[in-house]
Amino acid sequence: MVAAMAGAVLMLGGSASGLWAQSWEGAYGGVQFGRANSGDAGVFGLSPLPPGGALETAFSPNEAVPDAGFFGEKAKGNVGGVQFGYDWQSGMMVYGAVGALQFGDVTDRQQGKSRTPAVYTIERKMDNYATLAGRVGYLAQPNTLVYGLAGVAMGKVDFAYSQPGSAATTVTSGGQKNRFGYVIGFGVENKVTEQVSIGLEYTYVNMGSNDFQATLTGGPFSAAAPSTTARGTDRDFDFGQVQLKMNYRF
Repeated sequence: MVAAMAGAVLMLGGSASGLWAQSWEGAYGGVQFGRANSGDAGVFGLSPLPPGGALETAFSPNEAVPDAGFFGEKAKGNVGGVQFGYDWQSGMMVYGAVGALQFGDVTDRQQGKSRTPAVYTIERKMDNYATLAGRVGYLAQPNTLVYGLAGVAMGKVDFAYSQPGSAATTVTSGGQKNRFGYVIGFGVENKVTEQVSIGLEYTYVNMGSNDFQATLTGGPFSAAAPSTTARGTDRDFDFGQVQLKMNYRF
């Protein structure tokens, strides 16, 4: 799908070549939508987890629960939003700043399943976030801009812990909701009319590491002294996203 979107952007840009060769300088605003995915899922982790101990055995597969163990699910979700920016032009170079407000549902989960059976889940979810970035580009054609960007990201990450089927007593801590991180990326933008442009953009968003954890006592953790800590092995909440963009230049 991404290749098809890129082909469509380049095709539209090529068909308009030479028609809209005026300056890229000025303000613009538009909309964007796409898909977010992470490269690293991480897994659910317990500490301490003595090798060969009762706790390790409790999370090992057996005939009754063959899927016991520790797992992770990559961050993913649909994203979309609005962006506003301003560009300056110097010859074939275009540079400026762009701010975006994104909405969606980017979620990852890290889980452990015991022989009980019980499922222990740490979930991180971000419904909206904002970015502010500088971007620098080069005009491959008068109407085709290839660019890179880098800047800051701000968002609210919700942390949740659940353990259906477990008798353990749980106390959660950490997990500051308001997160600050960074965004980097690159893209291509083509003018299809004097004021309308479409583009395809990839960005990597990293909202930083977190200290969210659950302290577990009782149940299968009764042998731990004095308690067991559960947390995900992937501490950074990060993902890449590919988005189709449309802008109107004022």
